[in-house]
Amino acid sequence: MKIIRINTFFNIGFHVCLPGLLIFINSLPLYAHDLPAEHEHEHELFFDMPIVLSANRLEQPASSAGASITVIDRETIIASGARTIPEILRLVPGMQVGFSGNEFGDEPQYVVTYHGHSDQYSRQMQVLIDGRSIYEPFRGGVNWKSIPVNINDIERIEVSRGPNMATYGTNSFQAAINIITRTAAEDQGSFIQTNIGSDDIRDITYRYGGSSGNLDYRITAATLNDAGLDSANQYDYPDDTQSNNIDYRLDYQLNNNNTISYQGGYGKNHQQTDRNHSGEYPLARTVENTRIFQFVKWESVINQKNTVLLQYYYNLSDKKDSSLVDIPPPFDPFTLDGDIRTERHNFEFTHFFTPDENFRFLWGASTQLDVALAPLYLGTADKVKNNQLRGFANIEWHLDQQNIINAGALVENNDYTPTDLSPRLSLTHVFNEHHSVRIGISQAIRNPFIFEGDADTFINQELTVNTNPAGIIYTDQIYLGSIPANIDLQNEKITSYEIAYYGRFIDSNLLFNARFSHDEITNFIRAKYVDIPSTQDQSYVFMNTDDTTTNGLELELDYHIDPTLRLIASGAVINIQSDGDPNFFPVSAPQHSFSFMTIKQFNEKYNGSLAYYYVDAFKWTDAPGGISEYDTLDLRLSRNFKLDWSNGSLSLVLKNMLGDYSDYQENPSAATAPKVVNSKLAYVDFRLNF
Repeated sequence: MKIIRINTFFNIGFHVCLPGLLIFINSLPLYAHDLPAEHEHEHELFFDMPIVLSANRLEQPASSAGASITVIDRETIIASGARTIPEILRLVPGMQVGFSGNEFGDEPQYVVTYHGHSDQYSRQMQVLIDGRSIYEPFRGGVNWKSIPVNINDIERIEVSRGPNMATYGTNSFQAAINIITRTAAEDQGSFIQTNIGSDDIRDITYRYGGSSGNLDYRITAATLNDAGLDSANQYDYPDDTQSNNIDYRLDYQLNNNNTISYQGGYGKNHQQTDRNHSGEYPLARTVENTRIFQFVKWESVINQKNTVLLQYYYNLSDKKDSSLVDIPPPFDPFTLDGDIRTERHNFEFTHFFTPDENFRFLWGASTQLDVALAPLYLGTADKVKNNQLRGFANIEWHLDQQNIINAGALVENNDYTPTDLSPRLSLTHVFNEHHSVRIGISQAIRNPFIFEGDADTFINQELTVNTNPAGIIYTDQIYLGSIPANIDLQNEKITSYEIAYYGRFIDSNLLFNARFSHDEITNFIRAKYVDIPSTQDQSYVFMNTDDTTTNGLELELDYHIDPTLRLIASGAVINIQSDGDPNFFPVSAPQHSFSFMTIKQFNEKYNGSLAYYYVDAFKWTDAPGGISEYDTLDLRLSRNFKLDWSNGSLSLVLKNMLGDYSDYQENPSAATAPKVVNSKLAYVDFRLNF
């Protein structure tokens, strides 16, 4: 039935919907001329294997890299019609994307994870922008709506599937996402984009780029606004979002051998949320997230064999989440102060050495300081710090024309756990220019986040508890405990074995890869409630609990059928076993999932795309209601135009065309919780370069 459904909508999309939409957009008074050169579809046959950086920081063809890398290029990003980065990541095999609506009233946000094992904070995956880590040092995860980077400034996204700590350090545990932005020189002049559509979608972006001598610069400002998800039952789900971001980049060529790049940004996100969705006295509030970063990088080419890279970045995250709990007399109102402020300082040195064409080597070291201030969660008004020191090295060695060794290792020391080593080794055998196979083994650790290592909070219901005639219990104060709950935590550890195949077919116009992996995770860190001795209270304690084994099969295909038609497809089969609760980690990833996207250039003026996604039933670990299998269809049709003084496009984007579905919590267990769904969306995307 699924195959019939896919084929049916594919035919409808391109043979019924698109001609009608073409007529609609063609009737608009755009005074269109020929497509400008920078927007022409200039595909050539005989496509090369993508060049990637994320395997070991060395430029390599994906087929000879030491890890499996999914590359989402700029054409795919634009064709997807996505407003946010997580939407694009649904194309990566083995990756799960959801919007964390659940009955606990936690802050709604996008969640991206790989091979399951995740709640809304997705602690087992590294996320970087141009090599700068953006994962949160307090709880983990990424607030995707408030990171100050604009989707229009992204050149490509590289996803390293599997542990890659030897390259990118802690948290590169199950996968690593490296978002690579465009240089300032690539975006000159002015650019405006607006999205207007259903669910109160109101976006606007303005970018300006220029140059002066050896200096290229760019500044981008944007606001994204929408009404969030919908509720499918009688309970409201307040999650309206407003995100305002500004970021800038300066690239300065000091001389032929030295380049300095400086980036910075400021983002603020207002997110509605609600702890008690239908209580008599609900705790509704608006959470405000502020993000600031500064990033400077200096690259010096000493000679043909030696290059040195120095970089420093500073991340600030400031979450305002304080609410007045106003309960009726004789009880006193009290403030629940959930503010969290974190800072990160990171300095890194890297030396690249290439003695000959068959051997490349890099080594380096970094120091990082994470600082958190969160009185409610840490039980102290003082700042809590975590220092990390790292040393790393990677090599690429061509033994001969057919065999390539990629090896690496990272040594890390932090304030929570002992010093640990994370090695990686792979051998790639190249049969010929069209086929290669890689076998590899890697290990990685994840050390505790600050909240896991220092959480020291409990609610004391013994000292001040009152009950009104209706039987409702109120607590008029929050008491902070002083229990060293999270002592003796050990690092999570993963050992991963893989075999991967890369092939080129049909005159190299079809690129195909397959990856089989076997991952063993030990000492998984998980939160549980434990009784506090001599009281009636409980404490929220992190401890090493489960060990899991994950087997995965992932397939990717990128087929340029002709210069005007491209097909991108992926699929994954995931099986998780655990020595703990069989209804916890083993069901935390869909057993089957797949996606495909077609990108079509109809002529010099019109282009379109069609994307289909299928996800099997699974449960996020903090959403016990789980979700059923779902599939969804997205459609985009674009009309390019050129005026005497500008060029641009007008696109119609339709999302979730197969109807409502839930991707995080379909059947909440709480009787007062909303059933949250993704509903159909339609918006117009207008872009103008001048």
